[in-house]
Amino acid sequence: MSEEKDLSDLSMHELFRMETETQGAALTDGLLALERDPRSPETLESLMRAAHSIKGAARIIKLEPAERIGHAMEDCFVAAQAGRVVLAAPQVDVLLAGVDMLTRLARLSEDDTPAWCAEHEPEIKALLEGLSALPTGAATPKKGKAARGAKGRAKRESRGPEPSGPSTEDAQARPETAPEKERKAAVLRISPEQIDHLLGLAGEVQMQWQWLRPYADSLLLLKRRIAGLEAALGGVEGPQDEASGLRIKEARAVAAACRGELAERLSELEAHERTIFDLSQRLYHQSVSSRMQPFGDGMRGFKRMVRDLAQGLGRKARLEIVGADTLVDRDILERIEAPLNHLLRNAVDHGIEPPEERRERGKPPEGVITIEARHHAGMLKITVSDDGRGMDFEAIGRAVVERGLAPPEMVGRMSEAELTDFLYLPKFTMKDSVSEISGRGVGLDVVASVVNGARGMVRTSSVPGRGTRIELQLPVTLSVLRSLLVGIAGEPYAFPLARIERALSVGRDEIEWTGGRRYITVDGRLTGLVAAWQVLGLAETPESGEELNVVVLGGAGGARYGLIVDAFLGECDLVEKRLDPRLGKVRDIAAAALTADGQPLLVIDVNDLLCSVEKLVVEGRLAAAAREPAAGARNGSKRILVVDDSITVREVERKLLAAKGYEVEVAVDGMDGWNSIRGGKFDLVISDVDMPRMDGINLVRHIKSDPGLKATPVVIVSYKESDEDRMRGLEAGADSYLTKSSFHDETLIEVVTDLIGAA
Repeated sequence: MSEEKDLSDLSMHELFRMETETQGAALTDGLLALERDPRSPETLESLMRAAHSIKGAARIIKLEPAERIGHAMEDCFVAAQAGRVVLAAPQVDVLLAGVDMLTRLARLSEDDTPAWCAEHEPEIKALLEGLSALPTGAATPKKGKAARGAKGRAKRESRGPEPSGPSTEDAQARPETAPEKERKAAVLRISPEQIDHLLGLAGEVQMQWQWLRPYADSLLLLKRRIAGLEAALGGVEGPQDEASGLRIKEARAVAAACRGELAERLSELEAHERTIFDLSQRLYHQSVSSRMQPFGDGMRGFKRMVRDLAQGLGRKARLEIVGADTLVDRDILERIEAPLNHLLRNAVDHGIEPPEERRERGKPPEGVITIEARHHAGMLKITVSDDGRGMDFEAIGRAVVERGLAPPEMVGRMSEAELTDFLYLPKFTMKDSVSEISGRGVGLDVVASVVNGARGMVRTSSVPGRGTRIELQLPVTLSVLRSLLVGIAGEPYAFPLARIERALSVGRDEIEWTGGRRYITVDGRLTGLVAAWQVLGLAETPESGEELNVVVLGGAGGARYGLIVDAFLGECDLVEKRLDPRLGKVRDIAAAALTADGQPLLVIDVNDLLCSVEKLVVEGRLAAAAREPAAGARNGSKRILVVDDSITVREVERKLLAAKGYEVEVAVDGMDGWNSIRGGKFDLVISDVDMPRMDGINLVRHIKSDPGLKATPVVIVSYKESDEDRMRGLEAGADSYLTKSSFHDETLIEVVTDLIGAA
């Protein structure tokens, strides 16, 4: 079904909306380019054509306000082409307001349009007056209704289909060429669900193809056995009567015929296998490519947003997009829209300096923000960088101390990478006041959450006075999981390739020992070694050989760990299978999958795994876990789980409780705490409220809604001291609510003793 036939059931208003979405994006991009080169003939020509197309489409559906706006904008561009007027920044503001109004009109339903136009008639009239004044060179109003929407409105442009709605074709309009008609006729409209289904079938075809290889091997084995049978028959010796000799001769003939026919069938099967392999690979990759679209498709509207935000803050900034043709999975594009929005807003608000400050630093008055997308080593790398003031690491350290996230002496020893890691915590902000642009502390934690959810990772670097660079490393597609297969305790496991920093073999002479723990140096950084079997709670695997196989994992600027595995089994693409919901969240595991030969395996949840490693490190159980039971198993002490994302708070609470004889385990966030309490028996849970992945309120609700855990007492310890916050915790099911100021006295111990008794 061609695009033209497929559009036959759409109303004229829907066609106009599609036309306006595409031509509106062209108008926005052209106007932003016009600010840099107001006399560009190519830009003015494309702008005139876009306005003319919208005008014609509006005329056909009898949408007079849109037709008049399109006509007025077209007149502006024609006047600029003739040199009667120069469309500089003030004029561009009014023209952008015209684009906004056209977009609003296009999104109205046919029934709502008359009433909406009547209600907004003064606004439309003011806009038309402003547009009509531009070709004459009259003064452009800098404020008022005519420019409404030009500043502060950074709406994303819709990613609609290619324009195929009606437009007038007159002497000025360019006729459609034959190649364009052929291209339109070759386009099909297909839903994302159909593509997903097609990809699933392609994956199944690949699996079925793998069955042929072992089948061919079994036939080859049968061929060898027949050859052995022939040899056995040929070796028959001794006296034989005529009948026996005849039967042996017949058996030899049958064996020879079977061998010949089997060889022929085996040859045909191998040829068929090669053909099926080629077809399955082509089908699979074509199915994956059908989900891909250019990176630039997801960037529409960002240039306008950066320009408007900068203007609203009294600054000058432009956005440059590098690698717009890089192909990306549509799901990835949708997921990263919000993170990129936050990063760009932060770059404008926190990074780009006012023009006067930039001149004093020897920079051009206009700041430059760059988004670059490229494929690297099978991954998608998106970099957002700016040439602004960079990060103030001393200010970040002060903010960390003021919020009680770490003591001053610890902050003083932190590296720049460790300090930037705090920026991704929930509600952490460097702004002293809240504005429409930033200050609420809900920006970078959204970036980290979305990127981690897509099994990616974030890296941040900054040079004070020169700018900031944030790199997102993501899978190219979510349809398949590019993975590194490893062996752990005799079983295969998969690590998402996007979350692996390095995979290497390390000689035993490269290992350093410090404080009873092993370390290696990777890229100039000290990296602690941890046995994978120990983290996953599997049977101990003896380390043999002169080299260790290590998978290096790490987060956004935090500590890195080297996971010792038995063997590297290679890279492959996996189609994930979600675990049964009845299993709940399985600790350290994200999903299951099948290898190409149908073997089942588990996919590692790297975030969860890093939390588990940190727990082992904090509790000092790395070296002893495989050799002796936990202390509580020996002495029967009551067990308490401490859940807090602040290492300082965890240690204070752990030492305070351990000094009273309790056995204490820790969890580094709510999700880690939920995994821990379901995997082991605890007499009491002490939890913070504000934590990544799962906050304390939701953790309490999970515990109290579980029939097997609801009797476990829960104490909330938080910085929040208001009655409203206290009621939220108690209503969720907490047995007690304390503030963190209680650490300085015996209040916490008294509450614990009241709930579960002495250790």
